[in-house]
Amino acid sequence: MEKSWRLWGIARKGLLTLASWSWALCRISLLALILTFHLYGGFLLLVLILASVAGILYKFQDVLLYFPDQPSSSRLYVPVPSGIPHENIFIKAKDGVCLNLILLRYTGDNPTFSPTIIYFHGNAGNIGHRVPNALLMVVNLKVNVVLVDYRGYGKSDGEPSEEGLYIDSEAVLDYVMTRPDIDKTKIILFGRSLGGAVAVHLASENPHRISAIMVENTFLSIPHMASTLFSFFPMRYLPLWCYKNKFLSYRKITQCRMPSLFISGLSDQLIPPVMMKQLYELSPSRTKRMAIFPDGTHNDTWQCQGYFTALEQFIKELLKSHSHEETTKSSSNVTII
Repeated sequence: MEKSWRLWGIARKGLLTLASWSWALCRISLLALILTFHLYGGFLLLVLILASVAGILYKFQDVLLYFPDQPSSSRLYVPVPSGIPHENIFIKAKDGVCLNLILLRYTGDNPTFSPTIIYFHGNAGNIGHRVPNALLMVVNLKVNVVLVDYRGYGKSDGEPSEEGLYIDSEAVLDYVMTRPDIDKTKIILFGRSLGGAVAVHLASENPHRISAIMVENTFLSIPHMASTLFSFFPMRYLPLWCYKNKFLSYRKITQCRMPSLFISGLSDQLIPPVMMKQLYELSPSRTKRMAIFPDGTHNDTWQCQGYFTALEQFIKELLKSHSHEETTKSSSNVTII
């Protein structure tokens, strides 16, 4: 009995010693935390603010970038041309998403040999809102125009995302290449605003299927745009993984060696015109042109005087070069005995 009491006393003393040491350690740790916060509290607060902003931007980035419901009827009603040759087409992307296209046909001289423009629109509305612009392309440039509504826009299914828009662009190009009534050697990509980033990506991935690219009032990348729009936050220091949508056109344009036309409206209040100039300078194309319109705004540069003349001149130059290449190929196939 006395022995057990002695053991209990030793154990009790050991537990009290352990508790005392633990309490001392807690006090030292608490003091260290207080000193750390006192010395680096501002820095820690800044880190927490940046982390919060990054989290919010990542979560709501799609809401900030894609506006398929503006105007409010855009998902319900898609205007189509009346009295003009066109086709209302539905195709499926490789992931099964159904996409709506409108094909406007050129019916003038030698329509079979006319170039075809694949038209990628901006981040709001639907293809019906771009029909007036596209019809003027058909008339002035003597081309076919294929307009595509991205997933989540107009009558297309799904929800928009960067990867999804890339998949949609590939699906449209694949479809156009299957058409026997379209000259597959004269495929031109056109992209305005967000559509410019989609066009640049598609061209960079398909250099041998694309004859030329035309981009209008588009950006270097989404991180560059975030730094511009939210200049009061140090957005430029956020790593790329903070961005759900990146659209890194400034990298991809360096892979586009086909003839390229950069169309810039200097009165664009949304995307800084300097970004168009930088894309032009980054382009490695040996045949690159830049058309500048001082009064051109973000969405209405196509209404400026001389707009279609600039596009027509670029396409004529392209077709002349194409004709020369065809002649060279024909000559090289001739065997002289």
